[in-house]
Amino acid sequence: MEPVQWVDLLVSLTLLISSIALYRQYMQNRSLVDLYFSISALILLIAYFVHLLNLQPKNFFMNWGKLISITFYISGLLVLIRESKPLFARFPLYLTSLPFLSFLFFPLIIDSIVIKDLVNGIYQGGALIVTILVFTVNKAGESGRRYYISGLALVSLAFILFWFVFNREMTESIWISEILFSAGIILVLYRFIQSNNNDKEISGTVN
Repeated sequence: MEPVQWVDLLVSLTLLISSIALYRQYMQNRSLVDLYFSISALILLIAYFVHLLNLQPKNFFMNWGKLISITFYISGLLVLIRESKPLFARFPLYLTSLPFLSFLFFPLIIDSIVIKDLVNGIYQGGALIVTILVFTVNKAGESGRRYYISGLALVSLAFILFWFVFNREMTESIWISEILFSAGIILVLYRFIQSNNNDKEISGTVN
């Protein structure tokens, strides 16, 4: 295999592990957060797997895969924010599905490289900022917060390198950002699942 295919394989394995682990969490907890995050990882996994096998049109699958994946992820973040609030302060659940309305506009931008990249960059950047706030500020009292900080630092570095360096002038080095992205996802996923299991144990003890 070509070096780029090995990187695609690494990212695919990371996404496969993430999707399975989050779906197992969903089956145990029945939380929409886990379901949305699992679907997000699965969709991106399909896009990378198509790219790995060099199936055509691979760029079409990758473009749509990234847009749909980040939309599911943003909806998952909205559910996570909603569930972190007291019952009386929670916004209606249906509002967490508002990002899906953007599916209606994707066909209008998918063929325009500039607009497509702009939308993807805004979506990813916005999701990253919200994730940093949710996982580092809201979970400031957790003992394992260093995993969130380390993982999100790697993902942030991957985002910055991809959009401001590699995607413009050094496209042959995009693999660096993808490896950083994979490492960051694994760290955040590990702590996220561990935190969910701890919350479940505490809830079971209280009950």
